[in-house]
Amino acid sequence: MTTDSIPPTLFKYAAPARASQLLGALRIRFSQVSVLNDADEFQPPYKGVATRADIEKQVVERFRLKHPKEFAQVYEVLPKEKAEKFIQEMVPEWADRVEANYEKSVQGVYERLDSNFGILSLSETATSRLMWSFYSDGGRGLVIEFDSNDPWFNAKKASDDSFRHLHKVKYVEDREPDYLLTTKDEDLLYTKATEWEFEKEWRIIRNFNDACDIVGKDSIGKDVLLFAIPPEAIKSVIFGYRATPDLEAALRNIIASNPQLKHVNVKRAFREANGHIEIVPA
Repeated sequence: MTTDSIPPTLFKYAAPARASQLLGALRIRFSQVSVLNDADEFQPPYKGVATRADIEKQVVERFRLKHPKEFAQVYEVLPKEKAEKFIQEMVPEWADRVEANYEKSVQGVYERLDSNFGILSLSETATSRLMWSFYSDGGRGLVIEFDSNDPWFNAKKASDDSFRHLHKVKYVEDREPDYLLTTKDEDLLYTKATEWEFEKEWRIIRNFNDACDIVGKDSIGKDVLLFAIPPEAIKSVIFGYRATPDLEAALRNIIASNPQLKHVNVKRAFREANGHIEIVPA
């Protein structure tokens, strides 16, 4: 769980094609791990599954939990001392199998994340030239300003819940290798390389079971899973500095025609001669 103070507002950059989905349908995509721009994300370096001692401890516990009847039968057939000796004699073989399946285990973690969880990436800033360029079609799109205090951004189920709430992304030069079984959620889910630091990202990860729509496939064949946006979580809409009059008119019409969006302010990004971007009323 992050201890960083959450900014009062966070921003979502979007291309023009997503405008009607975001504001008209009030739906937003949470993306699969495999869709993210950083190919190394969610694939940190590992030293192995775990230390040998931890692996041996884990395999005994796994055998006890997954095969309780067989585990109990060992103690029924043999005296306690011999039963424990028998199990300990089996441990090296079990541990060898775990280590032999290391790469498969790493891939399994990645695939489970990709299949079950979606990521919504937001930014602390609405004035990043790179963000407007990369994620808003060169300034032709828009930015949604969200109220980060809205309950939608804090739906964690326990104090140590790593999902369902805003978490600041940490940027590091090099990711220190750790063991698969001891890697912290902070390092797996919320750490990126320093070259992405310009994004000033906060993210929220949710289970796909909570998605409300699946609207076809994206360009790499992944399901596009959408989550409902509570209208009260939207504070303003910022037109890009190259947004067309048609896009502006369409967005103004969407806002005006939906009573749930009557509180939403309209702003515009203005690109100055020196390249700096200012946000002004529209």
